[in-house]
Amino acid sequence: MVQFQLKAAGFCWAAQHHAMRGAARKDIKFYATYGIIRHPKHGVILFDTGYATRFFDYTSKYPYKLYQHLTKVKINEAENVVNQLKADGIEANEVTYIIISHFHADHIAGLKDFPNSTFICNRTAYEAIKGKSGLAAMKYGFVPAFLPDDFENRLQLVNIETGTYVDKDLGKLVDLFGDGSILLCDLDGHAVGQMGAILNTAEGIVFLVADACWLEETYKEGKMPHFITRLLFNSWTNFVKNVNKIRNYHQNNPETLIIPCHCEKTMRRVFE
Repeated sequence: MVQFQLKAAGFCWAAQHHAMRGAARKDIKFYATYGIIRHPKHGVILFDTGYATRFFDYTSKYPYKLYQHLTKVKINEAENVVNQLKADGIEANEVTYIIISHFHADHIAGLKDFPNSTFICNRTAYEAIKGKSGLAAMKYGFVPAFLPDDFENRLQLVNIETGTYVDKDLGKLVDLFGDGSILLCDLDGHAVGQMGAILNTAEGIVFLVADACWLEETYKEGKMPHFITRLLFNSWTNFVKNVNKIRNYHQNNPETLIIPCHCEKTMRRVFE
């Protein structure tokens, strides 16, 4: 079993009626949440990193400045994940692994702050962005500068299709450490090769679904994003397929805490 904490490193503003069809026409905060996982053998592990203040420097010129136009980001130095961890008594060099759900800025902006971490991602996710820059990178919502120079030397790729666990709703799962504590699943759609993580904690099962859905109303009630957001998805078809998988999983496992990465309602409930 592992211990788990949910935190957030910054946020961006989003239109609620874009995140959920039929919702009010008002802006809501899309918090860039990340997970702190404490493993009894492997130490401190992060699931994503949220934003970091370097976001503004790395997106100050075109074509990457398109990111600033599309996402109105708010973050300060104290909110950088590395500083939040330090405030909790965790030094950057103590973070052993960082699980990368996908390569959008609000999930990888803090990677450079962790010089000793091994990075874990889905093979298909990395192959989609590897070597890309400029507009070719922006097509995937990727800013190459966020990756450390030695990223590949510290990279551990996962092949979900070779997973030995099978969940009747989610399909194949990869047992990351071979002890059932962290299971990784494919949630492709919002981004190529996006991964989710199922954590076995003392308090119960936690399912981190990243951007497989933005708000809990999507997997609970089937309230999908506005059609205009399809422009931001790698595959709308796969997105819908995986929302349905998560809905089925929720119905069959109602006790599991499912965490969409940007759902403030879920975040507040976890913080309580």
